[in-house]
Amino acid sequence: MRRARFALEAAVFGAAIRLAAFLPRRALLAIGAALGSLACRVDREHTRIAIANLRTALGPAVDEEAARRIARDCWRHFGRIVLDALAFPRLDAAASARLVRCRGLEDLRAAYARGKGVLLFSAHYGHWELGAVAQGHLGFPLAVVTRPLDNPRLERILARLRGRSGNVIIHKRNAVREILKALRAGIGVAIVIDQDARDQGVFVPFLGRPASTTPTLALLALRTGAAVVPVRCVPLPGGTWELAYGPEVAVEDTGDRDADVLALTARCTAIVEGWVRERPDLWLWMHRRWKTAPPGGMTEA
Repeated sequence: MRRARFALEAAVFGAAIRLAAFLPRRALLAIGAALGSLACRVDREHTRIAIANLRTALGPAVDEEAARRIARDCWRHFGRIVLDALAFPRLDAAASARLVRCRGLEDLRAAYARGKGVLLFSAHYGHWELGAVAQGHLGFPLAVVTRPLDNPRLERILARLRGRSGNVIIHKRNAVREILKALRAGIGVAIVIDQDARDQGVFVPFLGRPASTTPTLALLALRTGAAVVPVRCVPLPGGTWELAYGPEVAVEDTGDRDADVLALTARCTAIVEGWVRERPDLWLWMHRRWKTAPPGGMTEA
């Protein structure tokens, strides 16, 4: 049954990609938004998680009605970017240049020019998949660190979509060795840092609560001397997107590795928090970000 389900999922996903190749982008995004609205109503558990996260993280400024509105907008945004990603096969370098405007490219170039590798961090915010593909088209291909899907057929299809502009995929299971190899080869490495890292994380503040956060970014930066650069891809009026790079985040090596990892992870997480507070509808609130409790703390309901 598992094998049959995987085959059916892959067939449906493949058919959706073929359909996306013919639909106008405006129609594709409209369908995605409608599917997102439907998911908001049907997937009550994840909608409940999103609303609870919003009420707790954003405080008194967000009442129940506002939380439901942001959760609905989040679902619609997620639906749009999922369907938009299905059309990546037709996103060549010229189309990418028309769709995506860059800001802070001088910061990215300066980071690469240092010659020690570049660690780019982002979050499940905005259009993170488009941002990665667009950077590949800029001539700075990425090694993207991801958790593989349970369905290997879907994983292969998704890897082809992500690799359209020269990017490669590094699965978390073998991440460190492959990341070091990529950095030595001058390839930028992209890591998202906004998911619950369970008992493998370090606890840093995020939206007013301690959150288990991957230390991988900080550990690699301290080990290799690679530049640490924030990047996000956010919507602009008219249907275009802005791929924005920030200045390098300072990496301080005091000799106390645990303290240095904690401090750098906190600085990078604070940047992501600023993005989320600016446009909360662009972040994936349906994830149980605070599921893992700090020592002596209470678990999330």
